[in-house]
Amino acid sequence: MDTRLKNRHKMAVVLIVATIVLLAYHITSYYGIYNQMMKENQEETEKQMLLSEDFLGQFLQASWILYEREDEDRPNGDGLRGGSFLPAEIQNEYETFYPYLEYVMKDRKGEVMATSLGNSSGDFDHYRITTYAVGLTLVYDQNGEADVEIATREHKSELERGFREVLNRLENGSYRGYTKEDLYYAMPEDCSFTFAMSEENLQTYLSEIFYMDSDQLPKAAVSHILILTAVAALAACLYPLIRSFGTGEEKVFFAPLEAVAAGTAVVAIGVWVNAGRMIWQSEGRTGILDLAVWALYAGVIYWCAGNVRNLIRFRSKAYVREHSLFFAPESRVRAGIQKARQTTGDSIRKAYQSVSDLKLSDITNRQVLEVVGVNFVILTVICCTWYYGIILLVLYSILLFYFLEKYLNEIREKYDRMLDSVNAIADGSLKTEIPEETGVFAPVAEGLEKIRQGFDKAVEEEVKSQKMKTELITNVSHDLKTPLTAIITYVDLLKKEEDTEKQKEYVQVLESKSQRLKVLIEDLFEVSKASTDNVKLELMDVDIVNLLKQVKLELEDKIKDADLEFKCTFPEEKLIVRLDSQKTYRIFENLLMNIVKYALPHTRVYVEIEKQEKAAVIRMKNVSAQELNFHGQDITDRFVRGDMSRNTEGSGLGLAIVKSFTELQGGEFLIDTDGDLFKAEVRFPDPC
Repeated sequence: MDTRLKNRHKMAVVLIVATIVLLAYHITSYYGIYNQMMKENQEETEKQMLLSEDFLGQFLQASWILYEREDEDRPNGDGLRGGSFLPAEIQNEYETFYPYLEYVMKDRKGEVMATSLGNSSGDFDHYRITTYAVGLTLVYDQNGEADVEIATREHKSELERGFREVLNRLENGSYRGYTKEDLYYAMPEDCSFTFAMSEENLQTYLSEIFYMDSDQLPKAAVSHILILTAVAALAACLYPLIRSFGTGEEKVFFAPLEAVAAGTAVVAIGVWVNAGRMIWQSEGRTGILDLAVWALYAGVIYWCAGNVRNLIRFRSKAYVREHSLFFAPESRVRAGIQKARQTTGDSIRKAYQSVSDLKLSDITNRQVLEVVGVNFVILTVICCTWYYGIILLVLYSILLFYFLEKYLNEIREKYDRMLDSVNAIADGSLKTEIPEETGVFAPVAEGLEKIRQGFDKAVEEEVKSQKMKTELITNVSHDLKTPLTAIITYVDLLKKEEDTEKQKEYVQVLESKSQRLKVLIEDLFEVSKASTDNVKLELMDVDIVNLLKQVKLELEDKIKDADLEFKCTFPEEKLIVRLDSQKTYRIFENLLMNIVKYALPHTRVYVEIEKQEKAAVIRMKNVSAQELNFHGQDITDRFVRGDMSRNTEGSGLGLAIVKSFTELQGGEFLIDTDGDLFKAEVRFPDPC
């Protein structure tokens, strides 16, 4: 396309846009006229409603209802009525009409019998009633003959004439099929009723009860917009005829036919449905949004007409197939439908397979089938009752709804309680109790309780571990620092000391402290290896009775120095257990050394070995020299001593090593205290 043709095409585009904008502007320029027409239509419609029998009859019926109710409530009433003689339809209409009504009921002497105005202003004066949109007075004589006085200034004569026509219809028996004889007991006598409705109440009543539509588009406006719509469509057909414009062949005018139809329908319906509301709410004034909406409408009409023009031009199946979402050979819509059909077929086959594989042995399946079967029987009985089946079906549906609602509410409540517990646990409150009554969620609640307990235990263990790490650092620092400080001090003294005897004494102290430091480090290394399962066991058959005697014999000197009396109870025969002899020797050695260090002098120590059905048990009991102010198992933690002042020679690792070596060999180490009585028990499984 050369430059000249491009320029002509741009001019055509500008002309099309200008046409669309001018059409939109032309419609919005008539907003004021349309709005005036709508107001006039509303006033005419309102006037017709005000003069209608349906509206005026409401005041007449209200007087019957008020008289009937007042007659029943009067203390001096004759009591002849004994209940309502008015049709239910009239009573229902009064209940709808009453909220919008103000009234005063008087007897023949002019005294107020009933009013809706309250005690302070229980009557209308002449000026006050004329301010209402509708105001009238119905006067009944002693024979029940009614006369009307219209107080409203606007449409006064028409209202008076319309009301007298309603009264004449009542006299002639053509008022809604009722005559005065039909309403004899409800007809008021010797009283008057003054009724009034404010403008606000009147408009609300007419719009809600009589469905008065104030924003209905006038017929003249409809005709005008349709003409301009035809102009937009005509322009879409005529502009392409001017060949120099080079328009009408753009891709936008070869859009998919379904998209054109759907897009045009959505925009056109949306604009036409809301056109009257747009004009009414704008009160005849044009805004940018209104201009944009009508420009969109005109543009869519132009676009639709352009596509229809090309459809008429080519009129071939090939064009339809090429420009269709559904009929095109590579249509995604067709592919989607085929896929949906395939999915549906697969679902049906799966459902059939599920039914064929249904196992009645499953209690859930049986319960579901029982419910379905009972429901089928009930519906069959209902269907067999013909006409009354509809009533039974409604009642059954209501009962089923309430049953399901109650059941689902119970499930929802249990679910909410479960969810609250889960959220509380997620927020870190591990002491939260899981609800007991959880219904179908019972397995979940059970699992959640186990998770809560597991987390709670894990947190406690972690807290304890962190505390132990802190204490470990403190205790290690203290126990390593003591001999190290002594070594440093005596090294300094040895450097300065010239006396040979004292130098020998210092060297002995240094040797003692060095050995102490070496033992401490070796113990720490051993317990660390045991804790990380980095120990290789050399298992063999070990006679633990003989092994314990051997350890006791080697420690006999220290036992005598501690002034302790051992009372041993050993089995006569050998007690063979498959153990690591070196690790077991260390266990017995540490237990006996612990007794030697911490037992009260001049007391007895009880050692017992017992063979049980599935275990070999070694028990040791002694009286502690120090007060036992700790829990039994706490003493097995690393660097923890019974001597909290840490003044004794122990490393605090002895019982920790006992526990680690025992558990490595599949055994169990237990400690218990009773006052100052210290009890230690080692259990090895499966004696030979």
